[in-house]
Amino acid sequence: MRFLGNMKFRHRLVAVVVLMVMLLGIYMNFPQEMSQVELLQQHRRMLQARNFSTFWKHKDGDDSEVCQLNGKPSHSNISTYDLFFNTQFNLLSSGDWEMPVPAEAFHKATRLPRLNVVLVPHSHNDPGWLKTVNEYFSDQTRHILNNMVNKLTQYPKMTFIWTETVYFSMWWNELDDAVKVHVRRLIRRGQLEITLGGWVMPDEASTHYVSIIDQLVEGHQWLWENLGIRPENSWSIDPFGYSGTMPYLWQSAGMSNMVIQRVHQAVKSALAQERALEFNWRQMWDDRGSTDIFCHVMPFMLYSIKYTCGPNPFTCLSYDFRHIPGDFSESRARELTDENLAQSAEILHDQYRSKSRFYRYSTILVPIGDDFRYDKELEWDQQYENYEKLIQFMNSKQEWNVNVQWGTLQDYFQLVKQEHINWKLTNKEEEFPVLSGDFFPYSDRDAAYWTGYYSTRPFDKYFSRDVQATLQAADTLNTLNYAYYKKWGLLTDTKFFQHSSFLQTARRALGLFMHHDAITGTAKEFVAEDYEHYLLRAYNNSQEVIKLTIQSLLSGGKVESPVVFKPEVVRRDHVSLPHKQVISVQESGTTVVVFNPLSQPRQQIVHLLVNCQILEVLSYSQEVIPSQISPVWNHEEDAVILDDVFELTFVVEIGPLTLTPFILYKRHHPHISSYSSAVSVFNTHLLAASILLNFKQNKPEPKRTEPIVVNNKVIQLTFDPQTGSLLNVMDMVSRNTTELNIQFMFYKSKGSGAYLFFPNGPATILFPNIPIIRVSEGPLMTYVEVCFDPYITHRVTIYHHPSQLTSAIFIENIVSIQTLKDKEIIMRLQTDIKNPDLSYFTDQNGFQFIRRRTNTNQITQANYYPMTSGMILEDHTTRLTVLSAQSHGVASLDTGQIEVMLDRQLLYDDNRGLGEGVRDIKTTVSRYVLLAERRSSPRHLSSNYASLSLPALTIQDMLLQPMLTYYTTIDSDIFFHSLSPLTTSLPCDTSAVSLRSLVTGNLNYNGTSVILHRRGYDCDFPHANLLCSPSDSSVSFDKLFTQFSYTNLRETTLTHTVVKRAVNPAEKLKIAPMELMAYHLHF
Repeated sequence: MRFLGNMKFRHRLVAVVVLMVMLLGIYMNFPQEMSQVELLQQHRRMLQARNFSTFWKHKDGDDSEVCQLNGKPSHSNISTYDLFFNTQFNLLSSGDWEMPVPAEAFHKATRLPRLNVVLVPHSHNDPGWLKTVNEYFSDQTRHILNNMVNKLTQYPKMTFIWTETVYFSMWWNELDDAVKVHVRRLIRRGQLEITLGGWVMPDEASTHYVSIIDQLVEGHQWLWENLGIRPENSWSIDPFGYSGTMPYLWQSAGMSNMVIQRVHQAVKSALAQERALEFNWRQMWDDRGSTDIFCHVMPFMLYSIKYTCGPNPFTCLSYDFRHIPGDFSESRARELTDENLAQSAEILHDQYRSKSRFYRYSTILVPIGDDFRYDKELEWDQQYENYEKLIQFMNSKQEWNVNVQWGTLQDYFQLVKQEHINWKLTNKEEEFPVLSGDFFPYSDRDAAYWTGYYSTRPFDKYFSRDVQATLQAADTLNTLNYAYYKKWGLLTDTKFFQHSSFLQTARRALGLFMHHDAITGTAKEFVAEDYEHYLLRAYNNSQEVIKLTIQSLLSGGKVESPVVFKPEVVRRDHVSLPHKQVISVQESGTTVVVFNPLSQPRQQIVHLLVNCQILEVLSYSQEVIPSQISPVWNHEEDAVILDDVFELTFVVEIGPLTLTPFILYKRHHPHISSYSSAVSVFNTHLLAASILLNFKQNKPEPKRTEPIVVNNKVIQLTFDPQTGSLLNVMDMVSRNTTELNIQFMFYKSKGSGAYLFFPNGPATILFPNIPIIRVSEGPLMTYVEVCFDPYITHRVTIYHHPSQLTSAIFIENIVSIQTLKDKEIIMRLQTDIKNPDLSYFTDQNGFQFIRRRTNTNQITQANYYPMTSGMILEDHTTRLTVLSAQSHGVASLDTGQIEVMLDRQLLYDDNRGLGEGVRDIKTTVSRYVLLAERRSSPRHLSSNYASLSLPALTIQDMLLQPMLTYYTTIDSDIFFHSLSPLTTSLPCDTSAVSLRSLVTGNLNYNGTSVILHRRGYDCDFPHANLLCSPSDSSVSFDKLFTQFSYTNLRETTLTHTVVKRAVNPAEKLKIAPMELMAYHLHF
């Protein structure tokens, strides 16, 4: 200090005092040496003192209508829960499931009952399977549809049905106006019927109902605009099992009847014995029959001609008249002549009579077709000319008392229902059976269960759910952007056209992936890659709309270009996991905008990657937001911390459908509200981290023997110190402990393929070696990460704030099994819950929960079921809820046990047509939330359906509709304000399935779709700290959209093709629990 020597004494004294004060200040600002536990507790107390209470007003108290729904018995004659358990699963020596033997041939009777036979030509066109969608269209589908117009015109008696709107729209775009006129005339004449009418014929196991509705709306809107029709009948003959949700969606969209095919053959046998292959399908929670839809189950193994004329497939092969030179064919048919017509007609009549015995009435449906049939003109001639001879001959035989006719599904169902009405005139008690439940799992023969596809290609299943959430958010922002531009008096046409073009491409790509050979993972490898390109395009298009609308909305329409916002998460290509961008935090500030796509307010932790460890987070009102910095680990070395990338977390409090900006400032000294994690590693001697890092680094423990324990104020988790397995969870208030042991295991394949799950025995432990365990603890979140190299990284996280998340356990698995051969990987959870009768619940398409029961007399694969977004394991007092961000196959093979199949590497084909195994394995992420909940009081468990608790429902929303984060380094005050379009929130259990702008064929605005779903919840579980109201009967459209002007508010069918009634905007929203309501309005 040479400069002090030149100063006078009093000046030196002042300088020394000032220096001491400065040093004291610096010392006081550094945390004093204390234990890690004390330091964390101090930080958490500081955060708890902070007021996180929301500004959104809400009403407490349960809804009595919802609570009365819980535990109600199903109002049906047949429950598939009992049906599956009571079915006799008997295999014949041929490998076929036993079916009832038809009655003796009727030609020996003196007077045969009247028999109506409806012949329905069809062609099943997969939008991708062994070829891509475009290859199929070029090679076959285009020719099928061209032939259809020519041949139906040539043969006015002949009929045809078509289902896949994706192909019809591709073909329509190539037609000249004269051909379009012909097509519309065929529809008016009743020769051509469009059935189902969604964009595709979707899978029913892995699909989420939000995406199913979206592709259904897309298909029905296209049909209404171009053909002026509304499908009345569903034709879903190829999905590998059937969900109980789809009948509700089809009925809500205006359909009255449906046809299904791939039901377990033994279950068909059980239904056939009761002549119950036609029934009214009712929702389990429906006590009035308002959701009923009439369902026809085709009785035999497949939908090809071989299996549709009657019970003898070898006989039926004699009535497939397609003979194309160069084709391989099983057909045994001969061209009909005067010499063989009588005998052929008699044999076919015998088959028709036998088939009729499976049904209550003497009207049968006989489909004539198969995959990609009628692609050659010659087949149309062969089928029509030969069947026409049979029709004329059989109808002329008065003693046979038969009427055979060409027809459509509409013709068939009209005849059946008329016969039913006539029968009731003399038999008043006679009604069709009422069935509730679903038809999983599916087996066609040889005890082969199609339960593997629930988990095949999980990368793509997660990818589609990611696209769904992004597209849903983009739709909402696009609609809000249109409404605000109208409010601000700005021109909308150009921007709307641009956004709509992006969104239509994205929607149709996601809709295509709902196809039953796409999301199922059951297509050829190169076709699966083609689907991934479609998904990537959908994802990128949706993100483009989000960027554009965020900038437009926050700038009040003043700044549309250049686009300055970037997504925080991107997908670099179609084969990689989502990539979190490292945000460059500037000293001048980096703006981060968060969008809440939910119609309820939320408090949640935001996770970002940043390039500095000392920073400050400010809200748009300049309030300092508490934040935590956690380590980012080197992917190549498990115990090495990166020194240039950090994980930033902070609490966001945000209103419904709200855009809120935050600003990140790079600082040189830590702020009192910014915390660094404490880091520990186990089962290793090494923790490699720069001395410049601010993390508290505990000494590595290579041979720890005591359990690893982490907790927040609500729950405490205990982990095995050697395996890293979660052992139990304890309620910190009641001190109740629930065993919850997580293990990773595998099944060795015996005959598994893309479709089938066929293990060679019980599952065994996957990892015999001791993994490295990493623990990061902080005041906002704590995680335990277990590295099972090189296959799985397993991360378990608990949050200390906000309070809605503190009871939940968040799990993320990153799975890479490229080097494992013929293995199927599971995550098994063992609890001490005593679930009665080995029963549990899985969700159906994210729409509802259905009871399952493990049948110990059946093989493992027969006890696997699809989980779309959640499952429940419970006894009279305790419930474990597993919420999932993606679809999987699941089972509960022992008391208190759950297993989730994570991924499958399969070398061989399973002989179901694909011709290859599943080897295109990618690194895959899967995310879950576990909730261990105690009932308010014990309850007897009897219902075949269940509902989530309100806390679980709230967290599921956060999991499936995550907040979206975009950022910019451009410093501009024009973006720095919050935008909240809603002045009130929807009730907790009511979600906005759709807030989407509909468009015409020219992409002009065609009104706004608002679809609301009141999901209901289980009132037996306590709920606190909610930001929304469990019950709020005051919500109306006027209250929701106070800021906007709109007209023509109508209640409609689900796809908006039929107006039910005009709605007064001030009218209170009255949606019954579990129900969907669809509205249409114009901003």
